[in-house]
Amino acid sequence: MKTCPYCGSKIGKINHDYYYCDFCSMQLDESIIKENYERLYVRFRDFAMASQINRTTPEIMTLSTFELLHLLKLIRKERHDVYHYMHVFRRAGEESNDFKEAEKESGREYLYFTKKAFVVENIIRTRLGYVPERITESYLVKYLQNIKNDRKTGPMLIRTQRKELNKDDLIENKSK
Repeated sequence: MKTCPYCGSKIGKINHDYYYCDFCSMQLDESIIKENYERLYVRFRDFAMASQINRTTPEIMTLSTFELLHLLKLIRKERHDVYHYMHVFRRAGEESNDFKEAEKESGREYLYFTKKAFVVENIIRTRLGYVPERITESYLVKYLQNIKNDRKTGPMLIRTQRKELNKDDLIENKSK
C-alpha cells in the first residue's frame, strides 16, 4: 500500500509520476513515496570533502545538513588561512613589489571563500533556524550521534482501537 512519507496516510496516484496526499494537501513525487507507513530515510554522509566547496549553489543545496555543517567548517578554515596569507603578502609588499600579485590573488580567494561561507550559512539557516557560531569536532560528533540515535524510525501507525487487558494483566498491575 502506497503511503505519504510525511504523515503516513494512504495516497492516490494522480498521474504517472505523482501522487497526492489529502491530509498534507500536496503533490508527491513518485521517488519519495513509501510503502506501509514507512518514514522518510535520512540520508547523510558523516564527512564532507574540500572539493565540495567548488560546487554550485544548487549542488550544495542537495547536501545533508550534517554535510553542510562539516563543509562550513572547512570553508571557514580555508577563509581564515587565505586571510592570513593576504595579510602576510600585504606586509611583504610594503618592502617589495614582488608580492603585490600574490596579495591580490589572496584577496580574490578570500572573497570567494567568504561568498561560499554565506551560501552554506544561509542554507543551514533555512534548515536549522540559526547558524552555529563555532563548529567544533565535538559539535559535529554530537550532531552525528543525535542522527544515529533517532528513535523515530518505526512505521507511522495510529491505533484506532483500545488495547484490551485480560484478567491476568489486571491482577499483575494491582500487585505492583
